[in-house]
Amino acid sequence: MGNTLANSGWGTAKEYCEEGLPGLPTTERRCLDRLGKFAESFANKSRQRNGSKATEFHYSILPPKSQAPLAQRYPELFVSRQFQPNQNNSEHESRDILWDYYSRKTDKAKAAAQVRLEAVQMCTTLLSNGWKKTEAKEQVVEVFKGRTKVSFHTLGNWLKKINGVDQADWLPALVDGYTGRQTDSKVSPEAWDYIKADYLRRERPTWSSCYERLERAGAKPGWVIPSSKTLQRKLNKEIHPDLITLLRDGEDAYKKTLPAQERDRSVFHALEAVNGDGYTFFKYVRFESGEVCRPVCWFWQDIYSGKLLAWRVDVSENKDSIRLSIGDLVENYGIPKKFWLDNTRAAANKDVTGGVKNRYRFKVSEDEPLGLIPQLGAEVHWATPAHGQAKPVERAFGIGGIGEYTDKHPSFSGRGTKGTPIPIAEFEEILTAEVAAFNARLGRRTKICNGRSCDQVFNESYEVSRIKKATKEQRSLWLLSPEPVTANKNNGSIKIMDNRYWCEELSHYKGQKLVARFDPANMHGEVLVYTLDGRRVAEAECVLAAGFNDREAAREVAKQKRRRKKALREAEKAELRISAREASKSLPQVESPKPLEAKIVEAVFEKKKFEQGLSDSGDRFDRAVAMMKPAKKSLL
Repeated sequence: MGNTLANSGWGTAKEYCEEGLPGLPTTERRCLDRLGKFAESFANKSRQRNGSKATEFHYSILPPKSQAPLAQRYPELFVSRQFQPNQNNSEHESRDILWDYYSRKTDKAKAAAQVRLEAVQMCTTLLSNGWKKTEAKEQVVEVFKGRTKVSFHTLGNWLKKINGVDQADWLPALVDGYTGRQTDSKVSPEAWDYIKADYLRRERPTWSSCYERLERAGAKPGWVIPSSKTLQRKLNKEIHPDLITLLRDGEDAYKKTLPAQERDRSVFHALEAVNGDGYTFFKYVRFESGEVCRPVCWFWQDIYSGKLLAWRVDVSENKDSIRLSIGDLVENYGIPKKFWLDNTRAAANKDVTGGVKNRYRFKVSEDEPLGLIPQLGAEVHWATPAHGQAKPVERAFGIGGIGEYTDKHPSFSGRGTKGTPIPIAEFEEILTAEVAAFNARLGRRTKICNGRSCDQVFNESYEVSRIKKATKEQRSLWLLSPEPVTANKNNGSIKIMDNRYWCEELSHYKGQKLVARFDPANMHGEVLVYTLDGRRVAEAECVLAAGFNDREAAREVAKQKRRRKKALREAEKAELRISAREASKSLPQVESPKPLEAKIVEAVFEKKKFEQGLSDSGDRFDRAVAMMKPAKKSLL
């Protein structure tokens, strides 16, 4: 019964009799009559209980002396928690100020204001139920004496605070206004400038040493200097804490004061995006070449799951190890769509990222060959070096990461110095095992993993994702190193590191710029030749230099020349099916053009001197002939 009355504030005559309230009969019948008379003076204070024929009454119709025990037993009945916000726009600004003041209070002050609110609500409820003000206040003091320091006078002050205030704003109105001891100690401007200049610098002097120098500097001029604690509180209050960090700890420490950008990896699927970076281990390793140094490993990590997909160990972070690690990645899993890496000299080398725009470290020339990643059809995105938010793989190198587990492996205990280096084969074996353990470790706390391992998350997404595999042609991209070359203008041969390469197809590219891909470990093998835009055109063989007196090599070269010449002659027969004379017969017969008659004739009115001279010569010749004729006749 008690729960029904305590929860709703409504009870039957039987339930009120069981409470044993003063001012009410002890029998159910007489209590019902008494409650009916009380209800006649109030509207909507009696009703039929749901699912029953009994009549129930609200506790507010009871006289104060009957309500007093209920206030002790069920104080929540007298505390209204239903707030109706004030809709008065003219008071909106003042309400914002009031609630802003409340929000800047401590939890202790807010809890005390909540108890005051309950006490005030009980008092107003009792007054609305017909209690006298004195009796209501005394009853509230009695109920709340164990919860807060409340007196008759204090409760009156609380009621004054809420006078004229909307009920929705009673809580901030009742919060304690005490803010603690506020002292504004005087300090000379010269002393204030001195302590800031001395304390806020990169040398990071201690506060005690700065304050001691301040006292010495201000002793003679008589500066006003408060106590050390007061002055330190003033500096921490008036100088922004991030500015203090910037001036004393530098740029790197200041960057940590800014919230890191939260990157949602769920936008990717497995192998859609990868990021890579190099890590230098602390153990010393002896490589097959005999060199002893700390090994550098380049890792590729799947951004979606965090799984380490591929890696290569070398003496340094170089373009060959990065290129070969990309080959391992593509061979084992497929071709990612996006690559994230920083623009260091090794990572942004032209073999890997050639032709990519916005390469900050190198220029992009027009005849620059495409790098491995662009030729795979993937995108390159640049990240900030040593920035874990931009490249998640760097987090795998920290505490609890692959670096610690490998460097501190029990198999390497007492070894790994310059004097006792670890064989590279053993180091790679341990590294492979630790990478597998890293990927299989449960309890990953990323949003994607949510307690699962990187392997589980990667495999689940990989099985349902569209993965692009590499072709045979693409596999040669990472196995061979690209080298820009120019074909010889006479024979089309190319030269790489003092080695000459040639094949028949290169004859078509004499004097042109090409790209040759070769295996650095096998310089006498074949090289693949491509155009600048990535089209494969030839597989050239190495033309080895023979000894000056090597007749066998000379005979072999002569045979090759004869075979090539014979092949060209056969090609000539196949291509030239008619001779030049036969081709000339196909030309049409051309007739000589008829001379043209002049339509306009120019008149000549005087002879030129040259023509006159010819005319005179002709006259003299005629006269000489005439003179000779008679002489001939006479002789006859």
